[in-house]
Amino acid sequence: MIQSLKRLLSHSALYGISDVLGRSIAFLLVPIYTNFLTTSEYGHVTLVYAFIGLMNVLFVYGMESAFLRYYLLEKSEKLRILSTGYRTLLISSVVLTGLVYVSAPLLAPLISPSGAFVEYVQLAAIVLGLDALNVIPFARLRGEGRATVFASLKLAKVILELAGNIWLVVILDMGAKGILFSNIAGSGMAFLILTAITARYLAAGWFGQHATALFKFALPYIPAAAAVIVVEMIDRFMIERYMGTDSVGVYSAARKLGVGMLLFVNVFRLAWQPFFLETSEQADAKAVFSRVLTYFLAITGGAFLVISFFVDDLVRLQVGSRTFYESAYWAGTDLVPIFLLAYILYGLYVNLMAGVYIEKKTLYLPLVTGAAAITSIGANMILIPALGMQGAAVASVLAYAVLAAGLYMLSRRYYPVQYEWSRLLRIVVAVSVIWSVGTQFGELIWIYRVALLGAFPLSLVLMGFFESEEIRFLKQKMGYGTPSV
Repeated sequence: MIQSLKRLLSHSALYGISDVLGRSIAFLLVPIYTNFLTTSEYGHVTLVYAFIGLMNVLFVYGMESAFLRYYLLEKSEKLRILSTGYRTLLISSVVLTGLVYVSAPLLAPLISPSGAFVEYVQLAAIVLGLDALNVIPFARLRGEGRATVFASLKLAKVILELAGNIWLVVILDMGAKGILFSNIAGSGMAFLILTAITARYLAAGWFGQHATALFKFALPYIPAAAAVIVVEMIDRFMIERYMGTDSVGVYSAARKLGVGMLLFVNVFRLAWQPFFLETSEQADAKAVFSRVLTYFLAITGGAFLVISFFVDDLVRLQVGSRTFYESAYWAGTDLVPIFLLAYILYGLYVNLMAGVYIEKKTLYLPLVTGAAAITSIGANMILIPALGMQGAAVASVLAYAVLAAGLYMLSRRYYPVQYEWSRLLRIVVAVSVIWSVGTQFGELIWIYRVALLGAFPLSLVLMGFFESEEIRFLKQKMGYGTPSV
């Protein structure tokens, strides 16, 4: 089991290089936005990218997941599957980009009645088309284990977009249009390179039998993925309706402060799908999946404490004559622990997806995600008028809780895994107690917060969390044990 988990860790680390560096660089854009855009302007940016997130479901329609599933498990047909998936997305992307572009005058008022969004929608259509064209080539790199190439391209894309933002937003003062132009440049560069890499592996033709298999697996992802995006994005639109665009800007900037947690979940997601598909053929696959969930919760629990304890220091960090976040955005920091909890629940959903993929039960996903989407919409409608931005954050937690719980029930029926409930409970208790102590006594000086963070692994030791094989493994890594032969 240790060897399997080491393989997942190594894959996560490789994919994580690009995602950690890329998102860290991207996170540095947020102080640029908060210092050079008003809360209303940043609210407009957020709404445009929420629209891109929603439309991405339609542009990709689950083809990435379907492609990976068949590409990895039907090795004798890899080239035909690649060719069919790539050409299918090529045609649909061109058609959908044209439709969104010409329909911009109709779509713009649906995004926001408070701004002139037509040009934003037209630029968003180009972003969506390019990103959809890159889906299969990037997925192939993951499926082939070419993490170095994958990471390099992702990182180059982010660096180009960062440079574009500095030039267009800070120097030329182009606002949201500058951000979208930078995105187009980064996605366009990736498209050109990926096309050159992928073209030589394409077989001649388009194969109907593989297209049928891909669509059968993928199409349930349209309502399922749409519902997940609704859970993630609908709060921005509803805050805009109830509270105005300024509040959207403050809320979104606060949500970005949970990037550390979201970063880890996304790194895990990139490595997890190829890993569990390959591992599913092992005799101890379910035991491995159970252990992965335990370690996932332990790591995210520690990340929750770190970010929660130091988020206020981060936003007030002095950078020259400015602070990391402009003071107009500080009001949202109280929401960060709620966002972190929501992202942990999303990570549990990603983890629990293994059984649904392996048993090909994606047809049931819309039931789970639909329930979460309904929960999100209803909770936002009730809680935003009563609690404002905090209500929207709580609605996210409730929706992701429904998402994780629903998928657990589905997986339990078709691919039951015996999870380590006792160990999971110890993690939850340790994090809850330490966080409560840290918040109960107001603003603690940094040395006490560091001490509380150190108490987390210590509390797990005292509660007997670690098993003997884990202790031996850790001792060996620290040089205290004799390596096993």
